[in-house]
Amino acid sequence: MRKEVMSCNKDAEVRKERNNIEITKYGPFHDNSSRKATLMMTMIALLRRCYRHHVLPCLNLSALLMMKVEKPVSRHQPEEWHRDNKSLRQATQDICTSSHDLRHQALHLRHQTSNKTSWDQTNSTTRLQDRIYEVQRVTDDLQRSLQQVNDEIASLEKAKHTTEMELEAHIHPLNIALECLTLRERRREVDLVKDKAEEELQKEVRVLERSRANLEKVVLEAVSHLRVLHESKQQLQDDIRDKLAALQVDRNQEALTEYSPQISFKPDPTRVPPGTILPVDWLDHSLKNMAMTEAAIKDSQTLRDKMCVIIQTARREDQTQQTATDYAVRCRLHEETRTKEELQWQKDKLLDEIREQEKEIANLEEQLRASSLPLKKCQTRLEGRTERVCHDLVRDAPQESLVAEVQHLTQTRTLLREKLAQALDSLHGLQRHLRTVDVDLGRKSLSVSLEKKVQDSRKALKEKPTPETLTQANLTLTGSLRAHPTHIL
Repeated sequence: MRKEVMSCNKDAEVRKERNNIEITKYGPFHDNSSRKATLMMTMIALLRRCYRHHVLPCLNLSALLMMKVEKPVSRHQPEEWHRDNKSLRQATQDICTSSHDLRHQALHLRHQTSNKTSWDQTNSTTRLQDRIYEVQRVTDDLQRSLQQVNDEIASLEKAKHTTEMELEAHIHPLNIALECLTLRERRREVDLVKDKAEEELQKEVRVLERSRANLEKVVLEAVSHLRVLHESKQQLQDDIRDKLAALQVDRNQEALTEYSPQISFKPDPTRVPPGTILPVDWLDHSLKNMAMTEAAIKDSQTLRDKMCVIIQTARREDQTQQTATDYAVRCRLHEETRTKEELQWQKDKLLDEIREQEKEIANLEEQLRASSLPLKKCQTRLEGRTERVCHDLVRDAPQESLVAEVQHLTQTRTLLREKLAQALDSLHGLQRHLRTVDVDLGRKSLSVSLEKKVQDSRKALKEKPTPETLTQANLTLTGSLRAHPTHIL
């Protein structure tokens, strides 16, 4: 009976193990290698238990037949496994690096091409703007030359007219000239100079009573030179007209953008149009016109001087000398006015500098006072750290830093004191120089007022009515005033 019970128990255990085998075989393991390994381990455990109990269970042969027995696969060493992982990692790193480099090269190329295109456009626009500026500058120079020609034509015509009006005029400016010399004697100290204006006034006094000459030859020369000036004026006007047209073209091209509706592809935009000249030739043409104009202006000025010089009669010499004297007085007045304005500017500059120096002195004093607090704090820290005892009294990094800070603050305060002393000396020098400038400014103001009085006194010479010349009287009487060559222009 006991044997039957033991046999039944063993059969039950065998059936349980067989069920475990089937569960393991058809259970949740889907990986072949894991399922095979589990199945083999279960069979080994079952056989061991059967042999231990001396029972050979009746296994399910169909289940055993369904089991697939495979040959063992080759195993690799851990070194090979690590080597394979390392090679994969290196390959990944290499290909990522290569891709990264390629991306950066592509990015660099895109940026380079974009920057090159932008730079080329900017460069072309800048060069076009420079060209516009250059053409505008030359045009302005030509316009200034044209204005100078117009002024010179007006001056020469005025001089010619004055010469004609003063051919037989009698002028008595001696009293005015002496009054001007007397007024100029009131100048003080360094401003009492023997300048060009005084020389011209003295010369006017000497030549007032001896001057009589015939100016018709000079008038004809003036007419001839007026023709030259008008030819130069016409050349300048033609050149300015061409320059303005070129400026309009370049400004239109400079205003174009990538979104302008006027832009399009052209068949041969890089061609050189016929008649194109070099920039040097272009500039030489304008410079030649301006040089010819300047030479004509200089000749005209020389001619006007000659018209004044060759006056033989007293009245003609008087008028010529008046013009020269007025010019010298104007130049002297302009020079003295400019000197006075410069002194006033120097005074204002000195006052500004004195104010700034006073502010700087205040800032230096404030900085010097402010630097005492950090120095006190640093010295207090150093003194406080001396209370450390025994082996804690170390010359450590804070100690070195505090010592360096004290030295730096002490040196800074020394430099601030020196700079404060220098600033005070500079302030005193500025104040002394300001007093000198004030004194000189007073002298210059007196000289300017005297020159203005001289100029106002000489205005009476220009306001004096000029009698009609004999030439004009004859032309008026004969009815040929319009046909006279002196009135062609």
